Amino acid sequence: MNLGIFQVQQPALQRMPGLSRSLDIAVVGGGPAGAICALMLARGGARVGLVHWGGYAAGGIELVSGHARHLIERYSPDFFQKASLGVEVHETISLWDTPEPVTFNAMFNPWGAGIAIERPLFDRALRDVACMAGVLIIDDAKIVGIERSGDQWHLLMRSAAATVGDEAGSHASASFLVLATGRVAAQFVDRSPVAEPSKIALMTFLRTPVSGSVPSPGNTLYVEGMDNGWWYALPVGDGSYFAGFCTDRDEVKKRPASLKEFFVRELRNTRLLAPLLSAASGKIQISGRMAGAQVFDRMSGEGWIAVGDAAYAPDPLSGMGIELAIESAQLGAHALLKATQGSTQPHALMGFAEYEDAIRERVSRQEKTAAYHYGRL
Repeated sequence: MNLGIFQVQQPALQRMPGLSRSLDIAVVGGGPAGAICALMLARGGARVGLVHWGGYAAGGIELVSGHARHLIERYSPDFFQKASLGVEVHETISLWDTPEPVTFNAMFNPWGAGIAIERPLFDRALRDVACMAGVLIIDDAKIVGIERSGDQWHLLMRSAAATVGDEAGSHASASFLVLATGRVAAQFVDRSPVAEPSKIALMTFLRTPVSGSVPSPGNTLYVEGMDNGWWYALPVGDGSYFAGFCTDRDEVKKRPASLKEFFVRELRNTRLLAPLLSAASGKIQISGRMAGAQVFDRMSGEGWIAVGDAAYAPDPLSGMGIELAIESAQLGAHALLKATQGSTQPHALMGFAEYEDAIRERVSRQEKTAAYHYGRL
């Protein structure tokens, strides 16, 4: 049975050893969800391969919540100390439907302080932990074909580096497939998002040292609601900030000026974040990505399961993207281990259905939270 071969035409291909690997489970995607899922599967006794391609890697600074930090340290107690990753966030200063800013201290959080991390370094450190647990890491490899034949998945990979005309590639076969490729995962199997996100996040590094009118950069997360969206600023290890503006895509489309001018103008209108913008604002570079919540019509199927953003991408307002990715990876790994340890196919599908129910319950909670906060903008 062919469930839809995914093919990509590449103008340039570089020779990769023509290797063939036989696995119990193939994980496609090397972010937090993929790495944690692969790690748990390997520790559960499965032969696991993780295929990672840097072209989809997320950049910028993201928040690892106190709870997510706790979950990671269960697998690697010295993870953050050893990897020297990120800046602890000791407090959040919020200006959201209140006349004056409100401060929340992390010492009152039962899980402790969160950490602002640089995503590429964070993701790589998690893959290293998975590798130490026995996961075969197939790095810098792009999936150019996926086909299901009988009870096996067949994956064709190419090296990320490329030369024209090279037909050699690397192959892997597996009984089960884990999609951990984030929002782009819809193209690997026959499914589609329930609704396209309506919001976009515009982001930049504010690297110039701040003026004396602002508290010295350190361990504070700033959050500010505006009429047309909301802002956040996370501390960076060099003492500067990573700022983001989440707004409707229509707001960006109808802007009268360039994207940079639009971003700077909106930033100057804020109360909490405006002082972080220095006179060197003309040098900043703006990047953007989809920001609204995204859920797919299916999160599992015959022989496959999706985890992390490939199952449900939460709105960034929640600040729980990494936490939910890890939780879904754990739930997905439990369902897969049941399926690989002697369960019949009906029992395997039942485990996948239970997994979908658990994720959809989390989707419902997040949608209610987002509706409450956006209703106050």
